[in-house]
Amino acid sequence: MRILAKEIIFWSKSALVAVAVSFAAHYFGALDKLAAGDLRAAAGVLAQIGATMLGFVLAALAILATMSNSKLVRNMGRTGHYQVLLQRMFVCVGAFGLVTMAGVTVIFLPVVTGVCAYVLSGFSLLSIVLLVDVSRKFWKVLHHFNPE
Repeated sequence: MRILAKEIIFWSKSALVAVAVSFAAHYFGALDKLAAGDLRAAAGVLAQIGATMLGFVLAALAILATMSNSKLVRNMGRTGHYQVLLQRMFVCVGAFGLVTMAGVTVIFLPVVTGVCAYVLSGFSLLSIVLLVDVSRKFWKVLHHFNPE
């Protein structure tokens, strides 16, 4: 139950950061003066970044899988930290997959509005927040890893 409460707090904070930054960008009109072609180009860049980061997180998952027989990973499995790390990595992969699909969708929309750009930027920010958390946790694993 304690892990569930921590997860709810984590997801709430992550979503709040993404929504707050997207709302602030909308409030100050950060994207209002961009033409539809510029918004499409930005969506294409976000789609490329999303696909690249998706591959990065999948590579990190593969590295973690090769370490599965180590004492550190076995202890992480006993305490529940390994499951949390795996869950967050898979959600991060899914989030970057959504950014990629949303970016490609925006590219092919007949009319691109600021709302599409703000929603895409919100998804991108959420994915980045998730990536920062996963990277921090993965760095801790690699830092404490001692090959047997």
